[in-house]
Amino acid sequence: MGLDDLSVCLWEQRAALEHLAFRLEEELLVLAAGRHRWLSRTLSEVNEAYAALDASEQRRAEAAKALAAELGLPPHATLSNLADATGAEEGETLRRHRTTLRQLLETVQELTERASELLARNLSATADALAMLGIPPTSGYRPGGAEPLASRARLIDARA
Repeated sequence: MGLDDLSVCLWEQRAALEHLAFRLEEELLVLAAGRHRWLSRTLSEVNEAYAALDASEQRRAEAAKALAAELGLPPHATLSNLADATGAEEGETLRRHRTTLRQLLETVQELTERASELLARNLSATADALAMLGIPPTSGYRPGGAEPLASRARLIDARA
């Protein structure tokens, strides 16, 4: 029964990682399109996907621990250790799960890095635009959202 439980958990984890990759790609598209009004929604959806992945990881860890006990392995045996300790067919199935999970993790890492780079470029472009307007990078908005008085003063035409 332990191997079946682990297999179900691995399929759930694969689905959770695919969903996370989708949400990260969605976030990247929103950033690339400059549609920042949707950024909070996509970020919320990414956080929900991370939470689902975390829950699936906890279930997978428990199922792996139970299978390890059945096989006489230490409680924190890796998926490779479990694959080596099971029959040939079951072991190959676990290895395929492991390979696919690693590929999905690489995809998630790549999407996360691309989003971070895009955010950094957008931040740099915003800082450059503010500098062109003569607004120093230390000025900005107050925590409550109000614009600082010094910025407002520059927007008033004193010649009138």
